[in-house]
Amino acid sequence: MSRGQGFVYSCTLCSYIKKVRNYLLILLTQTLVIAFVEEMVFRGFILNLLLSKSYKVAVLLSSFLFAFMHSLNMLSGQSIANTIFQILFAFVIGLVLALLIVNGQSIGITIVFHSLNNFLQFTSPVEANDSLLINYALLLFLSGYAFYLWNRKSPLSVSHNQVSG
Repeated sequence: MSRGQGFVYSCTLCSYIKKVRNYLLILLTQTLVIAFVEEMVFRGFILNLLLSKSYKVAVLLSSFLFAFMHSLNMLSGQSIANTIFQILFAFVIGLVLALLIVNGQSIGITIVFHSLNNFLQFTSPVEANDSLLINYALLLFLSGYAFYLWNRKSPLSVSHNQVSG
């Protein structure tokens, strides 16, 4: 191997390392940072603020606002069909996450749950349009879980300290 070939090889390796680094930065941002910020806003602040009214109003309104915020993805060029599904999915996820808080779970659990969901969405090899059956099955499962959590709710488990801690 001549001297020039080694340089080309090392530049290709550097380029590969930069691509991996950039991918990991995007992955970290999409999974952890966005999940952390959204959970702090919707479950840490909004849900906590609304809990003084009633837990049902707090859960429903914070979930609705979370879903509405996801409607902004249509501005990025996402199709109307995908946006409508994402709004519905975000509402159900919002219900589950808010009900986890209301049922006494730490906001840390919702951040992990949200991060895992973002990670799976971001790394999925299947396009959203190609996985309708999977998407609807997951939506049905999460709806059932939200229903279970809604009915499991104990008025004694609602505490403002649990939402912020």
